[in-house]
Amino acid sequence: MIRSLIAFFLLIIPFAAYSAPFDEIMAVMENDSQDAAGLELSYESGLISIAESELDDTVDYSVSFAADPLADMDEGILRINELSFGVVLPDDDTAISASIPSGIRYDGRGAVISPSLSISHTFDWGHDDERLKDLQTEALRMSVGRQYGTGKLSIRQNTISLMIEILSNEKSIEESREVLRDIDRDISDSISLGITSEGSILYQELMLERKRSEDSLRISEREREELLFRYSALTGLSWDGLTDIPDPVFPDILSVISSSSVNEAEAEMLIAEENVLLEESQQNPRKLTIGGEAGGSAEIAEGLYPLTGTREDALKLSGTVGWEGNDWSLSATGGGTWDHDFRFTPSLALYASWRSGTTESDDLRLRSLRNEARIREDDYRDARRSFEESREDIWGRMLSWQREIAELEAEESYKKALYEMALVKHGRGLVTAEDVHDAEIDLHLLDFDHDILLLQGLSLQAEAEALIL
Repeated sequence: MIRSLIAFFLLIIPFAAYSAPFDEIMAVMENDSQDAAGLELSYESGLISIAESELDDTVDYSVSFAADPLADMDEGILRINELSFGVVLPDDDTAISASIPSGIRYDGRGAVISPSLSISHTFDWGHDDERLKDLQTEALRMSVGRQYGTGKLSIRQNTISLMIEILSNEKSIEESREVLRDIDRDISDSISLGITSEGSILYQELMLERKRSEDSLRISEREREELLFRYSALTGLSWDGLTDIPDPVFPDILSVISSSSVNEAEAEMLIAEENVLLEESQQNPRKLTIGGEAGGSAEIAEGLYPLTGTREDALKLSGTVGWEGNDWSLSATGGGTWDHDFRFTPSLALYASWRSGTTESDDLRLRSLRNEARIREDDYRDARRSFEESREDIWGRMLSWQREIAELEAEESYKKALYEMALVKHGRGLVTAEDVHDAEIDLHLLDFDHDILLLQGLSLQAEAEALIL
């Protein structure tokens, strides 16, 4: 039922029934087929992923606001608790952050603004992730390009493979018809010459051979229906022969020492090594942080009465320096404040911490990453060895194909000469029409062999191009 529906659907498609040139069929398959459309979508998605990975870190900004307009109803009308602006500046080895928080308090008798500014700068002498990001982007770019290129070549190879099957089937049908024709001629000649008669052992043997040839022809014709159905579904064309098959142009693969698949495996190996270095750096940090903060308060308006509550410091200044090592960290913050009467109050705070080395989970994670790095190293060696072996194998098959095509062309020249000679002899009455027909069929079957061999060479060319992408 399903096959019938598919057949009906194909019948309503406006197929082009003509002997199509090879390049035209390839253009349809590589540009307009469903497989090509899916490949283009995957490629576009890959390009988007590459573009995302190449985005540089940007400056981050933030603004926050908080107010409590109903607080202290007896004394205040409006209190802005926070109005802050923040910025983070990325860098390869450092990170800078700054914020400018401020608050406003207004109680109906006067207002106070309390601005402040803080800034910090961290120096990290550990292993950064910039090279890791570059390697990941490059690996992604190679993977996307390789999959797109091999996808195009795969479409070409699949189409060529189907063409080879169709031509091989047509040759089998021609051969079966010739065998059946020869058997019928042998039966007719044997009976007319009195060599055999119906019912004899020889006659039964000839009829058995004829039955086998009929079965072989019937099977080949059924296979042809299936092959033509597949071809129509694949290309949108109806098969009526193939013309203008180009000669393959083999790439010089021996001069190619690497490929995108090998380079991709190398990038994955380097990525794994970078992950180890980053984990080691995180477990054994070396960071220096310096920072500073300034703030204070100022009266910006006064009413009929002085401000109520505690007067805030007019100016505060402080600085911080800290170091984070393998198992410990140390920091110090010092500075002072000036009140509205310019009295100075110094401050100093020290902070220290220690931990007992790496945990078991840290150790296991690092061991896992090191094992992954070794695996990726083995994968890279396997990829290079596989590339070199495939390169040698394809190069040997290209040489064999060149010898085979040369031998076939020499045989074609010989068979063509025999056919032309048979025509001349037949014109002189020296040979029969059957002899001319046999010479013509031999030459015709060689045409199938030549087309099939050309297609095999084009498939081998696509295989070589896929290897060295």
